[in-house]
Amino acid sequence: MRKGKVSFLWDVGSGVGKVEYPHLTIHDGSWHRIEAYRNGLNGTISVYPLEGTKAGMMPTPASANSPSAYTILDVDQNAYLFVGGILGTVKKADAVRTTTFTGCMGETYLDNKPIGLWNYRERQGDCKGCVVSPQRSDSEGTVQLDGEGYAAVGRPTRWNPNISTVTFKFRTFSSEALLMYLATTDMKDFMSLELSEGKVKVTFDLGSGVGTATLPSRHNDGRWKSLTMARNKKQATVTIVDIDSGAEEKIVATSQGSATGLNLKENQKIYFGGLPTIGNYRSEVTLKRYAGCLGDIEVSRTPYNLLSSSDYTGVTKGCSIENLYTVSFSKPGYMELAGLSFALATEISLSFSTLTDTGTILPKRRRRQSGEVIMLNKGSLEVLVFTGSHSPRRVIRRPEQGILHDGREHSLRIERLAGRSFAVQVDEEAKREAGLPNDQPMSLERLFLGGIPAEVEQTSNRANVPFQGCIWNLMVNAVLSDFSQPVSFENAEIGQCPNLAPIQPLPVLPEEEEEPEEEKEESKSAPPTPAPATPSPGLPTDSCASAVPSAVLEKAYQFGLTRNSHMSFAFDDTKVRERLILEFELRTKEESGLVLYMARINHADFVTIQIKEGQVCLGYDLGHGNTSGCVPFSINDGNWHKIRMSRSKQRAVLMVDGRYSKQMISPKKADLLDVVGMLYVGGLPQNYTTKRIGPILYSINGCIRNFKMDFNLDMAAPTSSHMVGRCFVSTETGTYFDGTGFLKAVASYRVGLDVSIELEFRTSRTSGVLLAVSNQANDGLGLEINQGKLLFHVDNGAGRITAEHQPEGEGFCDGKWHSVTANKLRHKVELVVDGERSQAESPNVRSNICDTNDPIYVGGYPDGVRQAALSTSTSFRGCMRNLKITKASKTMEVHFNKALEIKGAQPLSCPAAAA
Repeated sequence: MRKGKVSFLWDVGSGVGKVEYPHLTIHDGSWHRIEAYRNGLNGTISVYPLEGTKAGMMPTPASANSPSAYTILDVDQNAYLFVGGILGTVKKADAVRTTTFTGCMGETYLDNKPIGLWNYRERQGDCKGCVVSPQRSDSEGTVQLDGEGYAAVGRPTRWNPNISTVTFKFRTFSSEALLMYLATTDMKDFMSLELSEGKVKVTFDLGSGVGTATLPSRHNDGRWKSLTMARNKKQATVTIVDIDSGAEEKIVATSQGSATGLNLKENQKIYFGGLPTIGNYRSEVTLKRYAGCLGDIEVSRTPYNLLSSSDYTGVTKGCSIENLYTVSFSKPGYMELAGLSFALATEISLSFSTLTDTGTILPKRRRRQSGEVIMLNKGSLEVLVFTGSHSPRRVIRRPEQGILHDGREHSLRIERLAGRSFAVQVDEEAKREAGLPNDQPMSLERLFLGGIPAEVEQTSNRANVPFQGCIWNLMVNAVLSDFSQPVSFENAEIGQCPNLAPIQPLPVLPEEEEEPEEEKEESKSAPPTPAPATPSPGLPTDSCASAVPSAVLEKAYQFGLTRNSHMSFAFDDTKVRERLILEFELRTKEESGLVLYMARINHADFVTIQIKEGQVCLGYDLGHGNTSGCVPFSINDGNWHKIRMSRSKQRAVLMVDGRYSKQMISPKKADLLDVVGMLYVGGLPQNYTTKRIGPILYSINGCIRNFKMDFNLDMAAPTSSHMVGRCFVSTETGTYFDGTGFLKAVASYRVGLDVSIELEFRTSRTSGVLLAVSNQANDGLGLEINQGKLLFHVDNGAGRITAEHQPEGEGFCDGKWHSVTANKLRHKVELVVDGERSQAESPNVRSNICDTNDPIYVGGYPDGVRQAALSTSTSFRGCMRNLKITKASKTMEVHFNKALEIKGAQPLSCPAAAA
C-alpha cells in the first residue's frame, strides 16, 4: 500500500508485473477486503469496502500482465510467507517500495486455505490483537468443509432409540462424499447420509439388517438444499428441498429384521463431513470427505455449531463456493462450459496434473466442426486445431522432452497468432508453432473439459478417452473461467484438486561400516537404525594426510536432521495417569524446536516440552484446559543442560540444571492424564498432526542423551526411529558427508543460459563430487575436487568447458573452510575459489544453453545416474554449508535438512575442525 492505494506485484522470472487498484484508498480507518490472484502472466486485484457508506459496493477488478516468456512462480517448501512486513534480515525485491504495515489484518487466505495469523513461525516488532473484522450476517451457524476434514459432536442428551431426526442445509459440487455418520462402539447399529454420484443416499442398521435408499436426482449442483431425515423405528424418510425453487424430492428406506432401536450411547460421536483416519467403520460407508457447506444442523431437535466442537479439522466459518477454478476427474466424466471464439490474438491457458499417459483434456464435440482438442496420447501432448473441412493442424510435444503424466503441475498456453498460425507452450519450454489455412475466427460453441457426454460422443469423429487428473486455472484472454457456473457436468469434482505428485521416498540410510574387533563390544549401545552419517574409523586411500576421524559421543543422539526427525517409545499409558517424571540432557543452539510429545488420540490430553526463544517450555492438558509455562533461562548456548519435569495430578514442576524452575497447576478438577502409550522424542512423524501446541512442531536441532522416565526407556532401542544421527564431541554449523552418499537437493532444475553457484566446504579427501546436475544426453553442470584440484565443468551439448583451480601449499587438505563461486555465463564459465579467479570458454558461441530438467545432487550421486559434467564419481567427505543458487537475480538457499533424499549425510551438524 502506498498513499492509501493497494498494489499487487509479482515476478515469475521475466520481469515485474504490477497492478494498482485505482478506485479506492484504504487508509480511512474502515475495514476492506483485498482479493488478488495471478494466473500465468496476468494479475488481478479487487478491493471491497466492508464498512462505511461504500460497504457492499461490488468492485471493478483491475488487471495487468507481466513481461512475457515465463509463467511459473518457482517457490517450494523452503519459501517464506511474510505478513505485515518483511524481516530485516531478508532482501526484498527492488520493485517492492514499502516494508511495513500499520493497522489490523484478519481472515487471511492463500489459495483458499486459511492462514492463522497467530500461528506464525517468526515475528518481529509489536504485534497485538485487534478488533474483530466484520462478518457476513448469514454466516452464523454455517460452515465450509475443505474436503480434507471433518467434525465430531456428542450425541444429543435427549435421545430416543426408536425415533431419530436429522436436519441440515448443504451446498456442494461433491459427487462422492460422506455427509453424516453415527455408530455404536460395536458398529451393529449405525446410520449414514452420503452423496453417491451426486445423489443423496441413506443407509442404516438397527442391529438386525441394513436398510438403504438413494434419491433419483443429483443434488450436487452448487445450490442450497434442505435435508430432513426422519426415522420412526424401522422406517426412515429422507426429504430434500431445493431452497431456491422449492422443488421437493422424497424417498423411504426400511431396515431388515425385527430390531427397532438405534442404541447410541451418550459418549459416542456423530460425525459430519468425514471420519478420522484412524478408526473402524462400517464397510458400507464411503471414506471420501465432503467439500462444501453445511448449516442449521439439528439432531433430535438439538442444534449444533460444528466450530464449537472439540474435535474438528478443515472446517471454517461461512460459505463460499463461488469463483472456483479447479476440477478433478477420478473416473470418466466431463464438465461443460460456455463456448468461446478462437480469433486472432486469442490466448487460452490452463494447468493440469495427471498420472495417466492417455486422456483428453479438452475434447472436440462433433465431426466437421471447427474447434480444438488437447490430449495426452501415450505420454505425448497433442494440440489439434480443426478448421471445419480441412484436416486438423497439430502440435506435438513428445515425452522424451520430459514426461507430463508424473502427477506434478504442468502449464499449457495456446495463442492464435497473426499470419495464419497458432503457438503452443508447455511449462516454460520454447514455443511450438503450426500453420492454419486462414485467419478467420473459429467458434467453439460448446466447451468440454475432461471428456464428453455419451450422447455427444455418438456424433463425434473420435472415441471419448476420458481424462483422469486435475485441471485448473483455465483462462481465455486473461479472464479466469469460473467452474462454479458449469453448463453441465458429471463425475466432476468441482473446486477440488487432490495432490497427485508422488510422495518423496524416505531418505535411504547407509549400512553401518564394519567395525574393528576391539570396538564391537562398545557398539552394542548403537541404535537399531543406523545414523545417516557416522564417521568411519578408517581413512580411505585418497584421504588427506592431516585428516583424523571425528570424535563421536556414545549414547547421544542428534535430532533435527529433517523436520520430522524423531524416535518413538511405546509404554504402558496407565503408569502416567496420576504422575509422570521425565529427565534428560539437551544440547542445542536453536531458538525453537519440539523436544517431546505424548497425547490422547484426539489430543484433548497431552504433554509436551518445546524450546521457545531459547527457553525450555512445558505444556500439558488433563482434558479441561491447557497449562503452559517456560523456565526464564536461555539454554541455546551449545552446552549440555539437564531438564527434569515432574507431574503429580494437577501440579507440575519444570526444572533446568537443578537451579531454575517453573511450577504450574492445571485448571478445574481434572487430575488424570489420559494418553496413548507412545512417546515421541525429538520431533513428530510426517503424518502426525496436532493443533494443540502451536507452530513449533518441527524437530529440535540438537543432541539428547540420558533420557529417563519413571519406567524403562532405552534410547538405544526405540520402538521406531527416523533420521536420527550421532552427536559429535564438538560441532559447528554445516552438513557432514561421510564419503559414501549424497543429497538430492532439488527435484528438477533447468540450468539454462546463466547460473551462479556459491558454497563453502571443508574436506578430508583429495577427490569428491561437490555438486552436479545433468540430463541423460550431453548437457550438464558439475563442481568437483579431483586429485587436489577444484574443477568446474559445463557442457551445453557441444563439448565440456572446464575452469580449473590449483590451490597452493597443503591445498584443500588444510582443515579450513574454503569459499567457492561458480558462474555459468552462456558459453563461458568462471570459478572463484578463496578470492582467486579462473575462466574458460567454448569456441562454439552458439551453444550456450545447458538444457537440463533433472535433479541437483550434492556431495555425490546415486548409482546408475549419468553425470555428463563430472570426471570423478567419488563421494565428497567433509563438511559443506551456505549453498546458494542464483538465476535471473533470484537466489535459492538450499537447506540440506529439507533435501528430497539423504544418504550418507548428516544435515545441520558438522564436527568442528581439529584445533
